[in-house]
Amino acid sequence: MKFIGLDIGTTSITGLIYDLEQKTVVCSVTEDTGNGTPEHREEWERLQDPESIIQRTCQILEQLYPMAEEISGIGLTGQMHGIVYTDNRGQHVSPLYTWQDGRAGLPCADGSSYAHKLSEITGYTVAPGYGLATHYYNIQNGLVPAAAVSFCTIADYAALRLTGSSSPLIDPTQAAGIGCYSFETGGFDYAAIERAGIHTGLLPQVVPSGTVVGTTQAGIPVYCSLGDNQASFIGSVPVPDESVLLNIGTGSQLSVLLPDAEYQLAGMEIRPFPGGGRLVVGAALSGGKSYVLLEHFFRELITAYTGEAPGKLYSFMEQLLSDGETAGTELTVNTQFLGTRTDPEVRGSIGQISLDNFTPARLAHGFLQGMIDELYAFYTTLTSLTGNVYKYAIGSGNALRANAVLCAKAQSTFKLPLALSHSPEEAAVGAALYAAVGAGGIESFTEAGQYIGLELPADPEPIVPEADRQRLMKLYGLTLYKDDDVLSSSEQLSTLGVKYNPNGLQESTIHSSPYRIKVTAGASIGPLRLGMSRSEIETAGADLPVFYKVGYDTAGLANFIEIANPEEEAFCTFGETDLFRTPASELIEILDQISPYQRDHAETGCTYIFPHIGFTLWRSMALTEADLLTDEYRSLPPDIYEDEKRRLYFESVSVFPVEVKS
Repeated sequence: MKFIGLDIGTTSITGLIYDLEQKTVVCSVTEDTGNGTPEHREEWERLQDPESIIQRTCQILEQLYPMAEEISGIGLTGQMHGIVYTDNRGQHVSPLYTWQDGRAGLPCADGSSYAHKLSEITGYTVAPGYGLATHYYNIQNGLVPAAAVSFCTIADYAALRLTGSSSPLIDPTQAAGIGCYSFETGGFDYAAIERAGIHTGLLPQVVPSGTVVGTTQAGIPVYCSLGDNQASFIGSVPVPDESVLLNIGTGSQLSVLLPDAEYQLAGMEIRPFPGGGRLVVGAALSGGKSYVLLEHFFRELITAYTGEAPGKLYSFMEQLLSDGETAGTELTVNTQFLGTRTDPEVRGSIGQISLDNFTPARLAHGFLQGMIDELYAFYTTLTSLTGNVYKYAIGSGNALRANAVLCAKAQSTFKLPLALSHSPEEAAVGAALYAAVGAGGIESFTEAGQYIGLELPADPEPIVPEADRQRLMKLYGLTLYKDDDVLSSSEQLSTLGVKYNPNGLQESTIHSSPYRIKVTAGASIGPLRLGMSRSEIETAGADLPVFYKVGYDTAGLANFIEIANPEEEAFCTFGETDLFRTPASELIEILDQISPYQRDHAETGCTYIFPHIGFTLWRSMALTEADLLTDEYRSLPPDIYEDEKRRLYFESVSVFPVEVKS
């Protein structure tokens, strides 16, 4: 079976034919979006001509049709968030207001922005550029076309035009990109939207992912579009549950797929995934533009010195990178040059400058590492809250494809084998696979990855690169050598994974134990979850072989869960770390790199509170190994001395909800 995938982007449109049996792209065509962009009347406007986009899309299809004998369906994706108004015939009556349009960020009468006011009224964060924020501005300023009966994304408008339909249909991934999407109902929160004075009759109908919109004149089924982030994930990731997607282009994103559940991840977006599940996304606004910034700096420097402007300097920068780097002397570059989604005012920086390391080569290495570190910060937040373990990193985007050093830094930072996605047109491939699921050629969206022709390591080995060796030795107190030979990366991982174990148990024993209790910060301890009622807690904890304590709010729902050290009866793990068999000093050093603990707490040393992730560790006494070497302790009877050593470890852990600030 062969399917067409269309990706209608902001600057270009790509169409391709994907062969399921061969797991490959048969052919592809890319065109720019055309020259029909309306003239911007205001600096903050970002408009495009829908008719020009549709014409280019049809031209691409005309080139693709002769390339295959039979096409089983057409899937679409494209730039999210933006909207175009349509009339009762399914024709556009406005320009395309793209995701970059800034009207909703303008101040309204009370001084706050239109987007902020809409967010306050609805209770949902609706950023400028999101379709509902744009629509809200247009309502308040009398700019909604009189003939408009609906609005939709540009990809869904293309589906409308290809099938000759009159009413747009969108799936949950695109609905979430417009704004005020409810995971609970799987559609728009109409009550919240109406509170803002928005007539919900103009909202497009939300249908299940993979729904057929209609057929082309040639009888080819056309499926409602999906968001480009979800399409890229489907088109890149062979094993969704075990993979992290790193996309670095103009911007950059880290994406992972999680089951349907409530997640509170500050600074990260949670988006619906086709067929169920939630795609958690950490977006770095600067991304690949950070490296472009450095290239511009080098160019301006050369121009100022020579009086002549050089051409692009990326090949020169590649030469700088090839000079290598020495561990421990790198610059530290924070690449948040455009701020973050939660703090637009924050800016980047360059630190750890010494007399030896402020060189062009170190600067180039530092910028690349900063780009990776910004994504890695999302990853550490995510894994600390969920406890999930991933086997692979999948790379996509032009920046990764063009820069081998950037790939190496991604691999060494994440400690995961990195494989570049099979096709550079991941979103269009994802759209084709999406159509294949809709047509029944693939059983489910999560199984679409089996049809990507990307081979992953059969037994991946997390990597501990040479440059990290000294840092790891300091952090974990490990010797990474034996018999004068370097340990293999799998042996290193094993060494890192086995924490101090007072019972002499091996890591395999911990993993195979029927009483392994998984702690998820801000959410749960084993079967006990925050938000449960008292009866639900009692039922869930009936067979829990350890002591636990629960606090409840005024509604009778759990808002605090604590578990005591199970000692020999069970194992309590946070990710892969045993919370009660890892020395307190070592455990705090590990967790502090994930999320800082509350430094000003009165009982620091005995109580460590991690407010950003909803997690607390407690012990009755802040004992150290140095204390055990004093005469006071060495004079104790052996049995008491051994008992005192238990105070090197934490005695209880607890979780509590994290307040998410919009």
